[in-house]
Amino acid sequence: MDITLSQLESLRQVAKQRSFTKAARALRITQPAVSQQLAALQRSLGIRLMEPQRGRPQLTQAGLFVAARAERIGEQIDAFVREVHEYARGERGELHVAATLTIGSYVLPGALRAFCAKHPGIAPNVEIVNTSTVVARVLAGETGIGLVEGTVDETGVDVRRFGGDRLVLIVPASGHPLSDATRITAQALAAYAFVSREAGSGTRDHGYEALLRRGVTPPIAIELPNGEAIVCAVEAGWGVAILSELAVERALALGSVRALPIDGLALDRDFRIVTATDRALPPVANAFLAALER
Repeated sequence: MDITLSQLESLRQVAKQRSFTKAARALRITQPAVSQQLAALQRSLGIRLMEPQRGRPQLTQAGLFVAARAERIGEQIDAFVREVHEYARGERGELHVAATLTIGSYVLPGALRAFCAKHPGIAPNVEIVNTSTVVARVLAGETGIGLVEGTVDETGVDVRRFGGDRLVLIVPASGHPLSDATRITAQALAAYAFVSREAGSGTRDHGYEALLRRGVTPPIAIELPNGEAIVCAVEAGWGVAILSELAVERALALGSVRALPIDGLALDRDFRIVTATDRALPPVANAFLAALER
C-alpha cells in the first residue's frame, strides 16, 4: 500500500476547507493536483473517497471517515515538526548535567530553575558527584556537561570558566582553641585536626593544595561526603574545615561556627565547565551553557 503524506494532507485540507478550490489554494497546488492526490489515495485504500455531486467532486462518507483519521495524523505530524524545531532551538529535550557538590547544591538549582522556566519543554537530569567522577562521566559520554570546582588535567576534554567562589576556614564557635582567634597562619594549622571531604573532591583538592604549597599537610580527623555533614562535625568539635562560603553561609549566620582568615592565603577558585573535545553537544546543552555563561 503506497500512501503518502501529501495524499493525506490533500484529503485533510479538502475536508477542512469543504472545497477543492480552497484546499488547492491552501496547499499552493492546482485543483487538478488535489484531485490526482485523492484519486491515488482512493486506489491505494480500495474505497471510494469522492463522488460527483452537481457536477463537482465531493467527499463520500468513507472519504469523511478517512479524512478524520488523516486529521489526527496531520496533527501528530504538526506536533512532530514543532517539537523537532523546538529541539533544534534548544527549547526541548533532556538536559544531562553532572556537577560537583558545591555547584550542584548551591549554584545549579537556581540556574536550572531559571532556564527551565523559560523552556518548559526541557527535562533536566542532574547527577552530583566529585570532580574526578564528573570528568569520567563526560569522557565516557554519560553526560554532556560537567560542572566542577576542581582542577581538570585530563586530556580529551575542553574546560572553560563560568564563575567561582571562595573557600573559608571554619572553626567551632566555642570550646576549641581557635574559637576566640582572629586570624591564623597556614603553618599554625598543622597543629589542628581537620574535617574533610573525600579525595577527589574539588573543595578538598583546592584548599589542601594551597596549604601544601605552604609546607602544611592538614591532619585529617574524619572524612565526610558533603558540606552539611562537615559543618555539623565542626559544630560538634571534631576540628576545623575548609569549605565553600556558599556551604557555610547559614551556619555563619546562626553563629554555630566562625570563619577564621588565614594570613596571606588566597582561597578564591574558579568554577569550570567540562565538555568532551570530540563530541558535539545537543542544542539544549548549548542553550543551557549560553545561559549559564551570561
